[in-house]
Amino acid sequence: MKKGGSEYDIGIDVGAISTKAVVLDREGKAAARGLAGTTMEPGKLARSLMASTLKDAGIGADQVGYVVATGQGRRSVDFADLARTEITAFARGAHFLDPSSEILVDMGGQGIRVMRRDSMGIIEDFRTNDKCSSGTGSFLDTMAQALDVDMEEAGRLSLTSCGTEEVCATCTVFAESEVVSLVARGKGKEEILSGINRMVAKKVTSLVNSMRSKGSVFFGGGVSCNEGVIKELRAVLNREMFVPGEPQFVGAVGAALISPGRAVEKPEVVTTAEGAGQRDRSLLRFFRRGWA
Repeated sequence: MKKGGSEYDIGIDVGAISTKAVVLDREGKAAARGLAGTTMEPGKLARSLMASTLKDAGIGADQVGYVVATGQGRRSVDFADLARTEITAFARGAHFLDPSSEILVDMGGQGIRVMRRDSMGIIEDFRTNDKCSSGTGSFLDTMAQALDVDMEEAGRLSLTSCGTEEVCATCTVFAESEVVSLVARGKGKEEILSGINRMVAKKVTSLVNSMRSKGSVFFGGGVSCNEGVIKELRAVLNREMFVPGEPQFVGAVGAALISPGRAVEKPEVVTTAEGAGQRDRSLLRFFRRGWA
């Protein structure tokens, strides 16, 4: 692959549940993206995903400059030119998409990371839930399995609930037992899912409030795709929120933006009706409206 003077850079985010790849051109526009479930051979999967993503977009390998890896499995991407932590990549992607948010929340497959940044996008402080999987993608997947509901439909299904069944346990094992008990008592799946989402929202809100900031909050990561969780967060958090249209790709976008072939500059803030600002309008539209 070419380095200086190339047309594209690639960010690869190897997460606990899924692996994402994003191809950005020199103007910061997203040319392509790909997603696949993470396997026991993450490096091999990442290479295959990159190849298929480039092929589908009609982009040749000789047009690519740098490949930057992030995520829990970043070290397995042996063909990457650079590897950066999830916090670094997520913060870079979030700042590009919405420089106005002071608090960043990455709700991933096995962890929740909450960061506070300054006006330049530099992380000043952060919190994680390393000792507990509650509220993560794997936690919600376990709850969906206990309810015999497809994970992709769980969020939308919870929006149809007529009420909320309180789920008190935050430990995955105990929460699963509590869900099974509620089902045995004849409680509706919709109401149980609503209760699970509210419990997750309260946990995330507690982490956000611990950052001692009243600023707006940016949400990304796979769990942010869950409409039910986002609805409960809006109700419980009670502050301005921003969620991009494809939140699971924020880390991969940030990784691509870290490429040494790109000048690091402070994004020009362009205020929109939603209060979000960013340097490249086309990329933000790309995320809000879905991937073409």
